[in-house]
Amino acid sequence: MAGAPVCLPEARPFRHREPIIELALTTAKESLLDAGLDDVTLKQQCVGVVFGTSKGGFHTFSRLLAEQRADAGHSGQPESSKNSADWLDVFPNRAAAAIGSLVGGYGPMLCPVAACATGLAACLRGAELIQNGDCDLALVGSADVSLQPALLGSFRRLGVLSRQADDPSRACRPFDRHRTGFVIGEGAACLVLERLDSALKRGAHCYAEWLGGMMLSDPHGLTQLDSTGASLHRLLTGLRSLTSQNPDYINLHGTGTAANDSVECQAIRAVFGTEAVEFDCSSLKGGMGHLLGAAGSVELAVTALSIRDQIVPPTVNLVHPDSDCMLNLNPGMSKLRSIDHAWKLSMGFGGHIACACLGRLEQPGTRDARNPTGG
Repeated sequence: MAGAPVCLPEARPFRHREPIIELALTTAKESLLDAGLDDVTLKQQCVGVVFGTSKGGFHTFSRLLAEQRADAGHSGQPESSKNSADWLDVFPNRAAAAIGSLVGGYGPMLCPVAACATGLAACLRGAELIQNGDCDLALVGSADVSLQPALLGSFRRLGVLSRQADDPSRACRPFDRHRTGFVIGEGAACLVLERLDSALKRGAHCYAEWLGGMMLSDPHGLTQLDSTGASLHRLLTGLRSLTSQNPDYINLHGTGTAANDSVECQAIRAVFGTEAVEFDCSSLKGGMGHLLGAAGSVELAVTALSIRDQIVPPTVNLVHPDSDCMLNLNPGMSKLRSIDHAWKLSMGFGGHIACACLGRLEQPGTRDARNPTGG
């Protein structure tokens, strides 16, 4: 469908003062254009929306709270009716609702909230909706806009932010023995998941095939994984059994925190043993920061592009590998290699752990019919 004009639907009225809604709509429009989906095609499909935000419109919350405090200071009490409609933009589901309004569909509309695993959780749920026949295609992903003083202060008190202040571009150092934590970023991604037969029928270009995913819990603590790696071991073993394929590349969560990076790598080595030397891994957070609720969807999108381009992205700022994190982590440089199967691993505060497997799309007629979802 290259070169064909694509007409997108107009979104119904929303108050677009909240950046997280703007990001969600921008990425949704870009994904529809890239997928070659116009208004006519969308009306012929049952379209689902699964778009998560880990905390809702925090910029709007901060602004409205400041305004109410200012009003109370002048009049002695806040004006309950002033900007009351704007408070709806604080709701975590507001971004999903805006995308639902954009596509004008009547399919399922959901908003997962799973901390830093939110993005991947949304993609998992979208794939399930298609596989269960609840919709023909789904717009899935997440957005996060968290550069706010209150949130930065909270993460600082938790002790998870990097203490490397001399060079901000090198502050986040996943798997490095000098790592001290992560740096918060902002962003969003929206992916189109579609039944493969439908995508091929309309001539869509598919980046990858969804082969399976799982989501479990690690009840060990609010910010730390089980130090034995048992929960991650169950997750990785389950996905390996589900897909019956070893990965060629794993896009790791890799936040740059001391304990969690070690546990993540040790769990992978425990599951794959000596086979771990046969595949590559990397974390994206050294280069773009930790996107929190948006991390899983953005990093899954990069994983799909890794399959398309047959390139393993680098682990930026990894200079002195930690002896507890001995995997093929591709420090500082991307790498050309054959990638037929790529995994994405995400973890979130509170015990959310998720993993998904994408595959290089086979030629029509040669694939296993048990996995009907394209990507």
